Amino acid sequence: MFKTIGLLLVLSCFSQMALSQETPIQPGDVLKVSVYGNPDLTTETEVSSTGFINLPLLGAIEIAHLISSQASEKIEQRLIEQKVLKNPQVIIVVLESKTNTVSVLGQVKAPGKYKINAGARTLVDFIAIAGGLNPNASKDITIIKADLPSPANKITLNMEQIFVDGETDVLTMENALLQSGDIIYVPEAPVFYIYGKVNRPGSFLLKREMTVAQAIALGGGISSAGTTRGLSIRRKSKSGKFIDIKVNENTLIQANDTLYINESIF
Repeated sequence: MFKTIGLLLVLSCFSQMALSQETPIQPGDVLKVSVYGNPDLTTETEVSSTGFINLPLLGAIEIAHLISSQASEKIEQRLIEQKVLKNPQVIIVVLESKTNTVSVLGQVKAPGKYKINAGARTLVDFIAIAGGLNPNASKDITIIKADLPSPANKITLNMEQIFVDGETDVLTMENALLQSGDIIYVPEAPVFYIYGKVNRPGSFLLKREMTVAQAIALGGGISSAGTTRGLSIRRKSKSGKFIDIKVNENTLIQANDTLYINESIF
């Protein structure tokens, strides 16, 4: 008898351990909810940002932060209360979990959700897993932290500072280590425009701290009919209006500037 009681206590402990180790359902998880013997009630649904799912005949049920077995019991109870079934058996399978995943969005070769593991924790890790940056990707990449309030949840890291300037210590900052629910966003690189008497007019990717002289070089240099006198930039002001600014070769270019090279009068 005592052995039986002891065995039951051990089994109970293992049961509680299993429950404590099971991952709770999170907003954004995609679930398959099956009701045994009732295929019409089987559905695939996503947990809303507020933690609810919508089920046939039952409507909205809050299940976020419950483990699958607890959520199943809650749905079974609702089926009984609504007199849909007398003895329902509900099975929940998590088809896609937000837990322990990081979203990589924007200008990468394979945007998507990727799992955190021992070998993937930093920004560089997840950029590599997502196939690397597209040619038109910005070097300024934003991490949106799931566990911090706005605006403190946004961290911007510059890839040139990391790889060109060797400032790799930023990758080991606590906030730069990725956690479940974090988002990496890679925007398009800012561009500027150069027109007038240059050999190769058009739009170009703006590099960090680029000067007018460097911009002209990207445009193939000034043509034989052009001059560096009277250089000007058309720039959008904070009010939304475009203004013309007189500049010199050391002026820094800003995103969406239009640099114009005048024709020489000699």
